[in-house]
Amino acid sequence: MPEENEMWGTVELMGHAQTSGRLSRPADFGGLLRVDVPIEDGFRTEFYGMAAIYSVKITSEEIARAYARPTRGVIAYDTPIVTREQHQSVVDRLEQRENTLRSHIAELERRLTSVNALPEPRDDDEVEF
Repeated sequence: MPEENEMWGTVELMGHAQTSGRLSRPADFGGLLRVDVPIEDGFRTEFYGMAAIYSVKITSEEIARAYARPTRGVIAYDTPIVTREQHQSVVDRLEQRENTLRSHIAELERRLTSVNALPEPRDDDEVEF
């Protein structure tokens, strides 16, 4: 039986949560806000303390019911995101690339050390201390 202070709306709660439904303040619950959230075959009742409420927006029943619908369903997931074969293929390709880079580095080091990059010191360049 609807109470006199009953209305439809959305309630924004601290922590970025939101709920919608039929709103009322039952006298026997000490200042709590009662939200009857519409579900498939009835309502789920939730109670919130005034300190937990960020804002209340009074809406029509149609709007409150639309906001009460879940925004996303639960997705059953039983396969890995990447198959073992895909993972191994990427690992093999990266190991091959690493080996190529290591051989390039080794060749560059060999070339740099095989050439005397500094000129031979001249006799007049020597400084006596």
